Order: sequence, then structure tokens, then C-alpha cells
Amino acid sequence: MTSDSTISSRPIFAGVSVVVVLVAGGIGAIVGASGQKREVAMNLLGVVSFQMSPVVMAAFGMVLTASVLALLFGLVSVASRYDDETGERA
Repeated sequence: MTSDSTISSRPIFAGVSVVVVLVAGGIGAIVGASGQKREVAMNLLGVVSFQMSPVVMAAFGMVLTASVLALLFGLVSVASRYDDETGERA
């Protein structure tokens, strides 16, 4: 017996996203811990200024990675709404 059921890949994408954000936080913590100039504030595009510490760099890496992934997944979600199902594969 076969059935044409569709399995959602959203839980897989969510799990991979969580892992990627945690890895980005770990890398940010390593970069913050190994930074040479700790008292110098870093400027990001002249708008944001923050100290280079492990916690701040980890948070920055996690926020930036989560924002980029949310943007990409949002664009894929919008694009999938306009994808017409013809039943044929290219």
C-alpha cells in the first residue's frame, strides 16, 4: 500500500538552524576570548559600538546568524507560496 503523503521539512530546518546559531555563538565566544584589544570598542558601520568580550561576541554572532537565517527561511516561505504544482519534474 502506497500513499502520497507530504512530510514537512520545517522541523528539520528548525533543528539545523538552532545548531548553526549555537555554533555561531561558540565561534563568537572563541573570537571574543582570543581578541587582542579588549578595551577598544568596535564600531559596526559607524552605528553600533560594543566591547570585544566573549559574551558580547557570542551574542553578536548568534543574533546576526539568526537574523540571516530568518530572512532566508522567510524568503523561501514566500517563494514556496508562488510555486505552482504541475506534477512534473524539470
